[in-house]
Amino acid sequence: MALSRQDQHRVDLLKKASAHLRSSGAPTELSDTVDFVLTDEGARFVSRLRWKDLEQESPNLAVRMPSALRDEIKTTVQQKGTSLPAEAAAALNAFLADEYTPLRPVRGEHEGPVANLNIRVNADLRRRVDEYGQKLLADGELDWAPITSQVLRSWLIDNFTEQSDPE
Repeated sequence: MALSRQDQHRVDLLKKASAHLRSSGAPTELSDTVDFVLTDEGARFVSRLRWKDLEQESPNLAVRMPSALRDEIKTTVQQKGTSLPAEAAAALNAFLADEYTPLRPVRGEHEGPVANLNIRVNADLRRRVDEYGQKLLADGELDWAPITSQVLRSWLIDNFTEQSDPE
């Protein structure tokens, strides 16, 4: 695949930077590092840096549910033109704004194989939701303390499946 004009310009600038470093008497380690970024391994290195930041800001949250339910949610989310991270943010913000109350989960409510629905969730938002769930319990507004995964599971079932959790 050909590079865009902007990307090709960046490649040219990196090559010029490397040549400048070599001609200016800078330590060869600097120009070698610039050259490294243009290699396949350098591209993987840059990608790892990006993922490290993403993992810290929005770590993966595994929401356990029946495989069939997970597949239905993934399909419906895609069909509706949204994404799991966007829906996660909507669900959690609605919960924090008292606009959505999840149903309390019931153990063993579904039969069949289970799987994880993996969603990247902002770490700060996740912390606030967990704390708010504890506050609702402490204030007597709920008789249980919803956590992030329970809010997400309930929201996704309510909004992206044909079924809903039993009350």
